[in-house]
Amino acid sequence: MLWRFPSFEQHLELQASMYRLSMRPLSIETPRVLFDISRLVRSYGKPFGTGVDRIDLAIGLDLSQRFGPNCHFVHAGMHGVCILPRTLGESVLEALRHAWNGEARGASRRLFVGPRLNIEPFLRRFLSAGEDVVAEQTTYVVASHSGVGKVKGGMRRLDPQQKMQRLIYFHDLIPIEYPEYQRPQTKRQFLGFLKELTDVPIIAVSNSWDTDRRVSSFASRNGWTLKESDVVVPTLEFKSAPQRPLSPRVDAFLADQRPFFVVLGTIEPRKNHLLLLQIWRELAQRQDPPRLCIIGKRGWENENVIDMLDRCEVIGNSVFEFSGLSDFEIQTILRQAKALLFPSFAEGLGIPILEAAALGVPSIASDIPVFREIAPPGTIFLSPLDGFAWLKEIAARSSGSGH
Repeated sequence: MLWRFPSFEQHLELQASMYRLSMRPLSIETPRVLFDISRLVRSYGKPFGTGVDRIDLAIGLDLSQRFGPNCHFVHAGMHGVCILPRTLGESVLEALRHAWNGEARGASRRLFVGPRLNIEPFLRRFLSAGEDVVAEQTTYVVASHSGVGKVKGGMRRLDPQQKMQRLIYFHDLIPIEYPEYQRPQTKRQFLGFLKELTDVPIIAVSNSWDTDRRVSSFASRNGWTLKESDVVVPTLEFKSAPQRPLSPRVDAFLADQRPFFVVLGTIEPRKNHLLLLQIWRELAQRQDPPRLCIIGKRGWENENVIDMLDRCEVIGNSVFEFSGLSDFEIQTILRQAKALLFPSFAEGLGIPILEAAALGVPSIASDIPVFREIAPPGTIFLSPLDGFAWLKEIAARSSGSGH
């Protein structure tokens, strides 16, 4: 089950909460694993993680727990590829688990890592201390669309005799299928990543059945050999966490009694923020308009959206933009919203829908296959091109006459 609506008592419990993503364990037959921790090393020190970050962490934590001393870590970056000491990899996972999931740090087998992570001393050792892990009885696991595959020739250097099994966890194929919503170089980089990893039979694991269909079709067209394919859909769990003070800006926003809607995610073209801003330009000229709360950092290729946010005076009193919020702040805002708005053109999963459902908040979402797959009953599905339908539904919910 991907979602649940909390009871009244559960609502009380969630007043101070954090969420964590859980994963069914990946099916791995070898006795050893080599986990690509590259993205998580880059994310070390961040107070919160994206959906991809949290899935990557959940998989890394599971592998570390299941395989123990037979779970090893590889890092790829500007200096090349190297095997990290196992205690360092475990420490990175532990620190992020504490920061993002609100779980206590382990007391044993931890290498102390401070607020800043310096792996420079390890980057010059490549495989000298880890060649024994690159063997026939090892599965290389990457769950981040980054890492060794992003280094040209990285896999051939890591595993020149192609001894290891390779497991790729796919979040989406958006850079290939929708390059118009990405930075110009993203498609080329993603194709290069896949080329590095798919010259041998691979195990392909997807985050949804929709992604699985797309991966299988792409594999067939491009001559990949799929040794095995699987679908492991993340589930979302809430747990109690210490209540934290809200920032003054969030506090002021919530003190305003006007109804509001939330859109959650990086501001980038495929998220379709422009549709919502045009709708709010219309609503702002009506009496008692609702507010729009945009939560997410500014991304790329967003000139029209940024121009409206920065220069459109008409929406100045009804559209509010937040970034860098804690999980607690996001959930506090979302819990009081009329609905989550999710008008994306393309998604691999849609974790905000799961988060809203767990908090008992309805969603108005794009009518795309993956949302039909994961969204709970009661979700309103609308075409991401039908601005009038979105305007009508938002206005109705704002006045209390919607679904």
